[in-house]
Amino acid sequence: MAEGTGSLPPGELLPGLAGGGSTSTDQVLAHREICRSGPLELIRENLGSFFYPSRIETLSHRADLSESLLSAVRLEHVTLGYLRFGSEAMVDPGALGAYHVNVPLSGHVVSECGKRQTTARVGHGAVFTPREHTVLPRWSADSSQVCIKIEKAAVEAELEALIGQPLAADIRFDLALDLTTAAAASWLGVVRLLIEEVDRPGGLLERSENHREYLEKLLISGLLHVQNHDHLDALLSPGPPARPRTVKRVLDLIEAHPEVNHTLSDLARHAGVGARRLQIAFQDVLHCTPIGYLRKVKLDRARQDLLTGEDTVMTVAHRWGFHHSGRFSTVYRQTYGESPSETARHRREHATT
Repeated sequence: MAEGTGSLPPGELLPGLAGGGSTSTDQVLAHREICRSGPLELIRENLGSFFYPSRIETLSHRADLSESLLSAVRLEHVTLGYLRFGSEAMVDPGALGAYHVNVPLSGHVVSECGKRQTTARVGHGAVFTPREHTVLPRWSADSSQVCIKIEKAAVEAELEALIGQPLAADIRFDLALDLTTAAAASWLGVVRLLIEEVDRPGGLLERSENHREYLEKLLISGLLHVQNHDHLDALLSPGPPARPRTVKRVLDLIEAHPEVNHTLSDLARHAGVGARRLQIAFQDVLHCTPIGYLRKVKLDRARQDLLTGEDTVMTVAHRWGFHHSGRFSTVYRQTYGESPSETARHRREHATT
């Protein structure tokens, strides 16, 4: 994949998370620490519990695991982790049974999947497929990685929804992942957001199942668009325009449940077509995107509540799926030429006259 004009320097892949040394990366999933400072048996046991049962060996007779650290959290379809050994090691989990991405924050890790091999380092990650034998024959002593396990069924269901057809076999991703492109920078932004959210006690991720599912789908869909695989052409190339009745199915769903933060793949799956076909159909019929239409319906419902109800702006925003008040105010002003609080003030002024 060619490097884009908006590419990130390797040291800024995950700003605030990347960098050399153990102390600079201890903040990754700091509230999700599982084990620290070995012994190797404890690391192996916990790594198997959260990720995959693995054969793990240190490659030095005097291995020092005092700097080892494993942090991890399991969500609905995604498991996030941070791992370092602090000593040169070999990890052999075999066939993973899931799709998996490693994002190095320091050092380097020789990574093999089937007959393919790459060296993961800052700026260059690795994507592993479910059925081929995976092994990391040399994990450098100074290496640390963000590890992302994604359930096989979740990745494949997302791709099927996006292209509008079933898959006959596993998705075959390229092993080497270029993390320095503009597109990869966007995907890494989702990774960072998810890491921050899962590590925020009492945050929205704990309170809202819909929010959690939305972020997981962003992560999966982003990976499918960023990394080369055997269905990428079908994903990026539009098919024949969808028929108007497929647009009507989506309109009916949005009108019935505008409070839900549907993703593009959700809407495409409901319509029974691929995402690109649905987008083309919406442009042809309504001259907007499906997500743009959804946002407009949400804003219209929010404005009606602000004009007629007694709830606060924050309450109204959350009711209609806007969980970031600043973003809500911005798009509201862009649409209606006034802020939500100004709309609410007009309502109060009208009520007193």
